[in-house]
Amino acid sequence: MKTVLITGCNGLVGSYLRDMCLNNGWKVIGVDRNSSKRITRNLNYTFKKLDLLSEINIINLFKDHKYDVVFNCFGIKGSPIKAKDNPADFLYPSFKINTEIINQCYLNDSWLVFVSSVGVYSPAEKFTEGDVWKTLPSESDWFPSWSKRMGELLLESYKVQYGYDKWTIVRPANIFGEYDDFSGGGTLISTMVKKIYEADVEIEAWGDGTPIRDFIYGKDVASALIKVYEKGVRDIVNCGSGIEVSIKEVIEGIIKASGKQISINWNSSKPNGDLRRLMDTTKQEIHGIMPETKFEDAIKNVYDYYVKLVKGEDPIIPKGDLLTEGAYLGKISDFLEEDELEKFKEMIESVKNYSSEDIENRLVCRYNYDDLENPYEHAIPPSKVPERDAWVRKNNFHVWQKWWEFKHPDREYFDKIAIKIIKNLYPQVSRHLDNLSNVDHMGTMTLFEDGHYIDIHNDGANTGRLCVIIFYLSDENTYHEGGGQLKIITNSGKEYSLDPFFDNFCVMDFARNNIKHEVKMVNNGFKRYTYINFIKFNDSSILETIFPPIVDEAVKEKKEKKKII
Repeated sequence: MKTVLITGCNGLVGSYLRDMCLNNGWKVIGVDRNSSKRITRNLNYTFKKLDLLSEINIINLFKDHKYDVVFNCFGIKGSPIKAKDNPADFLYPSFKINTEIINQCYLNDSWLVFVSSVGVYSPAEKFTEGDVWKTLPSESDWFPSWSKRMGELLLESYKVQYGYDKWTIVRPANIFGEYDDFSGGGTLISTMVKKIYEADVEIEAWGDGTPIRDFIYGKDVASALIKVYEKGVRDIVNCGSGIEVSIKEVIEGIIKASGKQISINWNSSKPNGDLRRLMDTTKQEIHGIMPETKFEDAIKNVYDYYVKLVKGEDPIIPKGDLLTEGAYLGKISDFLEEDELEKFKEMIESVKNYSSEDIENRLVCRYNYDDLENPYEHAIPPSKVPERDAWVRKNNFHVWQKWWEFKHPDREYFDKIAIKIIKNLYPQVSRHLDNLSNVDHMGTMTLFEDGHYIDIHNDGANTGRLCVIIFYLSDENTYHEGGGQLKIITNSGKEYSLDPFFDNFCVMDFARNNIKHEVKMVNNGFKRYTYINFIKFNDSSILETIFPPIVDEAVKEKKEKKKII
């Protein structure tokens, strides 16, 4: 497995790159000074929130891992006005961070893909890689240009003095994409997407719309970065579309994607910027890294993404419906900060060390039967499983629950995360959960292997029980249609299915409900790890006070139910 470092992992290109590297099965260390709400749930991914202006942070990154490749996507984004008014914000961090990253890649013999910029070029009819050092940058890009040019120059110096040439310099054109800065002070496309979304009749645009630009979708840039590494390209390569698009065409394209009827008020008193920027894609074509996404398709993707971002994506069962529907299906990452989630992932790794083959003294097997006349021990060690299986076959019993169950030395960690989520979902009882002595935790870990399942059922009377919360801890990459989905039927009769891997979790309410649920049979060698906690108050009057008693039809149904044999 390759180990990859991505700086600027939550940025415009880094976000796509992170997903692609993980899809390749690589181990990825992502570094950014900013957290992201777009959580990556792949267990091969580790996020580190670091300020790379601290040199020791960069040095420690290379002490912790041996990187096959470093994708240096770090960069300062902003408009020409920001660059003009705050030039040190571009130069100081770029000089300092790029210098140490390049040095560490040389010292540790890591391949480096250095993401430069179209801004290094001087105004020209077409930007060709070999022309950069024959000219000076445009006044519009003076400071940002030098922030990238100096990194390129330093790489050349390491090649001359030390023979270090395991690097590729990639100069993207004007990048845009879903993970851009939509605050209004970002790049042209992100700014216009925001403006058009908020407008009803008219928007203002600077200049006259005639300047020509070469735009490239961030996803295509990320793909190109991986390809130049895999191909071992020791060169400086442009990364553009080679297609001329005017500013006017860009804005009209966003309006078309929005489906609105909006006019453009061109403010000719504002500057146009450079009149033409087009990449020479000759080298790009030779190295096989031309973009694959049509411009109009990419614009539509970005606009639709922004709409969802603004509106927010509701969970499949809204939080407010927990008490009426009887369940909440959600993402653990919605309740944790990115650094908290990284700790959560570390804890999961220790859970996966348990198996039914080598932890006999800790692992138990649970078979449940509805046969109260023949009492038996539900939890047995693996050594007794063959005897129990024979007993089941002899008596023709119906096995309706089957899984492995084990204790975990750090279970209290998961208990605390569970309480944090429950307090958010049940604000009525939050203060009672502050004192953990009020809560009877029945938390444990379970492992479902091939042939394990739970028949559809409800749990019956549980005086004082608030809810059941389940965290799914398996790696999505190991799933391969492995079954094990949790299926629930809510009070309204709706059926939901939850996939059994990391970041998904479920709460089944007992304060007012007792919904039916089941676990589909696990197959294809999948290891279905879960943390499950039955949260119950030691003083049952707490629930009776907060949630007035209602008729428990499930209890009545259970009393009338015939035994299963």
